[in-house]
Amino acid sequence: MKAGDVLVMLGERASEGATRPAFRDHTESLDYAALARRVAGAAEILEGLPTRLGLLGASSIDWLVADLAAWATGKELVSLPHFFSDAQLAHIVADAGLETVIAADDQMIRARGLAGQVVPMPRTEAEWWPAEMSGHRIVYTSGSSGTPKGVLLGADQMRQSCAALLEASGATMNDRHLSVLPYALLLEAICGIYLPILAGGHCVIAAHIVQSPASEIGVALGEAAARERPTTIVLVPQLLQAWTIMASVSRVEVPDSLRFVAVGGAAVPDVIADRAWAVGIPVYEGYGLTECCSVVAVNRPGDRRAGTVGRPLPGCDLRIADDGEIVVRSAAVAQGYLGRSDGPANGEWHTGDLGNIDSDGYLRVAGRKDNLIVTANGRNVTPEWVETMLLADPRISRCVIFPSSFGDLALLIEPSQLGAAWFAKADEERLAGLIAGLTALAPDYARPNRVAVMPPDGFAAAGLLTANGRPRRQEISARNEEIFTNRKFKVMEMQHGIF
Repeated sequence: MKAGDVLVMLGERASEGATRPAFRDHTESLDYAALARRVAGAAEILEGLPTRLGLLGASSIDWLVADLAAWATGKELVSLPHFFSDAQLAHIVADAGLETVIAADDQMIRARGLAGQVVPMPRTEAEWWPAEMSGHRIVYTSGSSGTPKGVLLGADQMRQSCAALLEASGATMNDRHLSVLPYALLLEAICGIYLPILAGGHCVIAAHIVQSPASEIGVALGEAAARERPTTIVLVPQLLQAWTIMASVSRVEVPDSLRFVAVGGAAVPDVIADRAWAVGIPVYEGYGLTECCSVVAVNRPGDRRAGTVGRPLPGCDLRIADDGEIVVRSAAVAQGYLGRSDGPANGEWHTGDLGNIDSDGYLRVAGRKDNLIVTANGRNVTPEWVETMLLADPRISRCVIFPSSFGDLALLIEPSQLGAAWFAKADEERLAGLIAGLTALAPDYARPNRVAVMPPDGFAAAGLLTANGRPRRQEISARNEEIFTNRKFKVMEMQHGIF
């Protein structure tokens, strides 16, 4: 058997553990035998479709069945994140040359505006047959420019990534995964579809959580976890923080069933991780990139070092280049970018991230190489380092350090729902005291001199987020003057030494 092959293992599960629960969403539940029949039925429909297909919809059993059927029929499947804008989806469809899109019921009208042929999610059954993964995934990832690029991942890359993460996570058939993040994100497709099948576990799909209002998302996550009693969850830092806050004020109970809550996508402030552990959420920080088929390094049960993103996965070699850049060599590295020559190649990827590896092999990530700020006085500042200090306070939802037009550093803050009232009432002295206290460990030259506070959800309203929810740093810097003259923002200046 090919290690990490989800379809081979699905066949075994359907035969040996046919009645074991496999997946449940808001409408239905499937055991492994029923899942295999659904995938076989979907594969018969996909056989008659073009080689390259789009898949549009929120996480559901229908979505994962179509995904697995595409692997079974050797298709090139392009995930179309339903949370992307229409313009971004149109770019993906054009860039990938998509003519056919498989769509969920609630996305059919949108899909018809994107492609000539729209096919509903397959819901038929057929007899399972021995199958192995083949074909490709084309996963679009957006950088700070907001223009998505298609990462080309083959079955071999996916098998390597799945096998390594299965070993690192210690997943077993006793695991119950609560799937919160969208399946259109590669990490959740691996952890919320492929790993449960490989381990023989059970996955509960809770797509509604990330669709909840920001003020309710921590409660929604906490209530789902208390109700479903999962052993594993994958989160981004903002979800972890929201859940931790609700648990710390006893709004929700944290189930003692949890053994592995993986957090990635951005830096996790040590204070937030410590608070999570204190309320019973076992947090394990990780690091990965779509270009490396998701996870590169992760802390794991019995092998966690706070302040790091853990050791590399099995089969993944990391080195730090002379300029501090993290370089990955692995069989999981992507085959390249679709239609471009500047992507990964030959099993090695220069990540663009800065970091270091300690003597015991744990990786620390400092920030993006192209985000490095050189101040007017020649000082190098990694903005993510200072931002992590600020994000340790639950009153702050998002923040960005960027170069001001005066050659020093500026700070843009978006309050959390919890902190909105505090920021609305805070005068300059209180605001300055908060920022000075949170950044006390940074040298003066790395601390912001100009601060602007926008309303809650202000980044999204101002168009300052990528489709993946990351700040568009170049756009923020370009709009420096607009930010500091906006009457809806609270603006102040702070005085620090510049050396």
